[in-house]
Amino acid sequence: MLTGRVCPARGADTTAGRTGAVAQRGGRPVSGRETELSAVEEAYGRPLLFIVRGQPGMGKTTLLREVHRTWRTRGPGIVRIHCSAAIPRWDLFGARAVVKGFRGSFPDIGNSPSADAVAAVNRLCLPESYGSARARSALFAELVRLFTHLAESAPGAVLIDDLHAAPDPALVVAAAHRVGCTVVATYHEDGWAALPTASASPRTFADRVIDLGPLPDDRIDELVAAVAREPVDEAVVHALRAALGPLAGNPGTVLDTFEALRREGRLVRFQGHLCLSDPATGPALPDDHALVRRVAECGATGRQLLALTASAGRFALDDLSDFAVAVGRDLAACGRTVDRLVAAGALVCDDYGVLRVSCPALVPAVLPGTYRDEAAQAHRALAEHVLCGDRTSSPDPTVALDHIVLAGSALPPIPSVVPLLEREAALALGTCPIRAARRYRAALRHCEPGGTAYSRILATLLPLLVRTGDYEGLAEAVAEGVRVGSPAEAARADGGHPRRTEFAAYAALAAVHTGCPVPVPVREALADDPTVTGALEFAAHWFTGREPLRVGEVVSAFTCLRLDGRSGALPPDTEVTSADAAHGDTAPANATNDDGDCFAPVALFRRVLGTAGYGEPVTGPLAAHARIMRDYRDGNWAGIPSGARALELAGPPHIAVHHAVRLIAAEVHSTLGDFERSAAWLELTDEDCPFPALRSWASMGLAYRTGDWERARQLGWAHCARPAEQAGEGSVVGIGWLLVRLAFAEWGQDGRRELLPRLRDQTEQWYARLGGPGLRAAALITRAFAEHDVVSAYKAVDVLRERGGRSELLRACMTVALLADDPRPWYQEAHEIARSVGDGLHRTTIAESMRASGMTPPRDDTDRHSPAALSGLEGRIAILVGRGLTNRQIAKELGVSEKTIENNLTQVFAKTGCRSRLDLALAVMEGRLGALLPRS
Repeated sequence: MLTGRVCPARGADTTAGRTGAVAQRGGRPVSGRETELSAVEEAYGRPLLFIVRGQPGMGKTTLLREVHRTWRTRGPGIVRIHCSAAIPRWDLFGARAVVKGFRGSFPDIGNSPSADAVAAVNRLCLPESYGSARARSALFAELVRLFTHLAESAPGAVLIDDLHAAPDPALVVAAAHRVGCTVVATYHEDGWAALPTASASPRTFADRVIDLGPLPDDRIDELVAAVAREPVDEAVVHALRAALGPLAGNPGTVLDTFEALRREGRLVRFQGHLCLSDPATGPALPDDHALVRRVAECGATGRQLLALTASAGRFALDDLSDFAVAVGRDLAACGRTVDRLVAAGALVCDDYGVLRVSCPALVPAVLPGTYRDEAAQAHRALAEHVLCGDRTSSPDPTVALDHIVLAGSALPPIPSVVPLLEREAALALGTCPIRAARRYRAALRHCEPGGTAYSRILATLLPLLVRTGDYEGLAEAVAEGVRVGSPAEAARADGGHPRRTEFAAYAALAAVHTGCPVPVPVREALADDPTVTGALEFAAHWFTGREPLRVGEVVSAFTCLRLDGRSGALPPDTEVTSADAAHGDTAPANATNDDGDCFAPVALFRRVLGTAGYGEPVTGPLAAHARIMRDYRDGNWAGIPSGARALELAGPPHIAVHHAVRLIAAEVHSTLGDFERSAAWLELTDEDCPFPALRSWASMGLAYRTGDWERARQLGWAHCARPAEQAGEGSVVGIGWLLVRLAFAEWGQDGRRELLPRLRDQTEQWYARLGGPGLRAAALITRAFAEHDVVSAYKAVDVLRERGGRSELLRACMTVALLADDPRPWYQEAHEIARSVGDGLHRTTIAESMRASGMTPPRDDTDRHSPAALSGLEGRIAILVGRGLTNRQIAKELGVSEKTIENNLTQVFAKTGCRSRLDLALAVMEGRLGALLPRS
């Protein structure tokens, strides 16, 4: 049974992840290199020199290992040679590596060379052997004789890894190539590897060169899954992709970075998936990565340039002279360092000379824990340099602004820059409010605490931070204002200062949006004034985790922050997207609110504070909830489970939005056929959940999808039995969804249709009380079932097309299909919606209903181009099910655990619409899944 418990990914499991299917090939899995392997395969037994070329980590060694694994099964005559920096530079033929390779390959060499042949090469492998042409010829002749043994009784094959590391790559392959062996060598030539001046690149004399390019995303995902050997949260691969930038298609780099995350304890198990323990912190390249080593070779200057470029909005080559003077370094040396960083790929320079860091994961690897400090110190040096008027180019006072802003607290207060910062911030307000907010914050740092300028700037900054959606910055600004005593000053002063009530409202607003309670010092500094307790009490109640939003409290606590000065109630034309808005002091009997039974905190705050003054959050629990609900409504369900896991792992305290998201995740999982995980999410919301109707709705979904229709009906009626007039704010959230689900349950097999009129009456009462298009559609659907009124069903479809979600529209279409004279187009639309969201169970039900009515169900041809195509692992599992293998046999064949097979098989059923192993096996044998299977 899955649970919601978070478990660290233990080191023992890391070891397990590197064995099994991976160990069958002696290392990492091969994926996405079928074309290259086929090309090398054509060379077997032919006297050819193949060069496999690619950047470090592109999979050259893995491909060579796979070639060795395949060719050694065909017979004797194969030897592997590994070149490295350990080969003496005088050993131009690489004789020592050859001897070591032959000794290690004796089991693979049928006609083993005599000990004398190996000894002869070993004896001549001395610096003196390269001192004269005659001695070199003797050594080369012995090498030729040694390689000749490979080709005497079978095709000889020589596999050379890291040929670029040899003193002279051309001479290393010469002897084997001369006797007619098939030579396959891996090689890379780029800014990270310098060729000896006397050596020619192997590409100039190779018979064929194969370039290994970046792998596509789906292949990288397969590799990560194979190494993890358990389900990986999609946020992990997305984070890897974002952090690695152009290296995201480099399989070695991706897997090394993934393994570093696991080794450092940054991956935890939650709800059956490996997840990032701290989603807000991006992955870092491993310490031993080639790019990290190259930057380290650039010393302190390289570190400073990397930190400066990563933090600055714009750092160009033209700024290099100021940087050199500011940090006390030679300009020419700085230029050479930039050249080295660009050559290595650490920095990218565009056509305008602007530098940027192409791989964000490089920064925390080179500057672990010190990145912001080093960047701030560099910006401080540049700010002080420019402010002193020592700039090498024409003086421009605004040039210092960005450096002052980015230096932060590293730059001591300079009161003289406050007018400049304030003036430039005001100029940026209309075009770039985010930049304006940053400049106001910098001005605040350089103001005299508690002065008139300080209070004036703070009064401008706080609403600007709300407008730009920077609630973390708002929390910091409020805390700083309280620390310097601005609330006390505001209590004694008139206009131009934030009042204490506003301070309290800003503190509460920041707390709700960031998910962090109001800090104790802030709360204590404000709580002694009885006029400000409303906002602070609101925040305290919010963090109990049991309080949904009460619109009256929101209005009372936060309308003092409206830019238009309205207060005391919502403006007459304001609609509130919240179940609570439909309860109490704002919902008339004929309410027409946006969504009467929804829980939508972001929409409620936008309406209370006004669209012009409220910026939607990008981070934090409210932002996560809004994204997940929007995705659910729009039918973009693929990322909802991952988003829900990320919200849980973001840390306590758990608040009302967590309960709402858990229930949506439970519904999505049960819809997709993953009943075990659906039950696990439901377990996280206990009976005391603040949204009982929503919980009953999700529980009903899990019950009927697992075949327990009677329990689904019992759950629905049990909630409906509660007195509506006693329902609290949270109790009405999701009531429309529950009523429609109950109507379908009673209409279906073994249902009690005589209860439908009662259900219709209850739904209409809820709509009259709460309003909203969702409840209006619910009232129309229940009326359609109770009265066999297809016209009401048509109206429900129209309502939901305009303002409803995809799953609600599906049910409205099904209502029409069950009642209309011509149900075919409605079945087809419902089937298409189910396909688009991945609802395989609903598709099967629709198909069965159509067959029962004498209609041919639509084919799933659109699935061929849909995101629901099977992954590589899922495709292989489906094929093996088609061959009649059990889960245990499939696990053994693929080298993974039975649990992995079970988890992926659930997704196969959901994506294909098959309801059993027999259905899946028939679909495979009949070729109906060909378009869903991976091309490889």
